[in-house]
Amino acid sequence: MIGFKIKKIRELKNLTQEFLAGQLNMSVQGYGKIERDEVDLPFSRLEQIADVFGLKVEDVVSFDEKHVFNNYGNAHDKSFSVNYQFVSEKERELYEKTIKLLEDKIQYLTEQLNQK
Repeated sequence: MIGFKIKKIRELKNLTQEFLAGQLNMSVQGYGKIERDEVDLPFSRLEQIADVFGLKVEDVVSFDEKHVFNNYGNAHDKSFSVNYQFVSEKERELYEKTIKLLEDKIQYLTEQLNQK
């Protein structure tokens, strides 16, 4: 079951198996066996994987994809809130800056359209 969690975290972070295998100094086939739960995963290897993800081991072990992004709101007010539970601080800041820039751009373009 830990392999499935590792796979989901890897996918959420948009990383490839090749990248993880390289970071762990192992073959892609060997890494794939970890994700498919075909091998026993030593704690030391789990620590390495968590480190590559920028997470704590307990975050990887307790990972539940249903709780990664919790969206609240409705189509009428177009508001939502995101829970960045398994995203590093740097990634969170980048997401927030990107969202702010996009919101500013939408506001600017909306104002331009309203002036016509």
